[in-house]
Amino acid sequence: MNLTSFALRRGALIALILVFASVLAACSGDSDASEPADGGTGGTATVADGEVALSANNLEFDASTIEAPAGAEFTITFTNNESQPHNVAIYSEEGGDEIVVGEVITGPDATTQIVVPALEAGTYYFQCDIHPDMNGTVVVSG
Repeated sequence: MNLTSFALRRGALIALILVFASVLAACSGDSDASEPADGGTGGTATVADGEVALSANNLEFDASTIEAPAGAEFTITFTNNESQPHNVAIYSEEGGDEIVVGEVITGPDATTQIVVPALEAGTYYFQCDIHPDMNGTVVVSG
């Protein structure tokens, strides 16, 4: 076997390994149907019987929208599934007046509850105050 043939075979083997690794990486992601195709958080968490669950993982909330009934207090059970500190705070709008600010917790698997006062129908903003890119909308109707 000559040196050129060996180099070509080695190059082909490396290319094949890279293609295989790329396919494995693409197929190994979580397939959560609530996530939109763009890879963002997405999803809606709905208040039921005065309670709603929200969690954080990979610097994202698991829902970008919380739906709540107007005129009724509700509780957010917030779980931080990672070692980064997070909280949940609700504001009248992005950069607006504070409505409620939850305790900062550090996981993994740390949980706290945030009691949200009765809100009028409308749209509100929520975020993690430590990581403001983690945010969403509270839609209050009824």
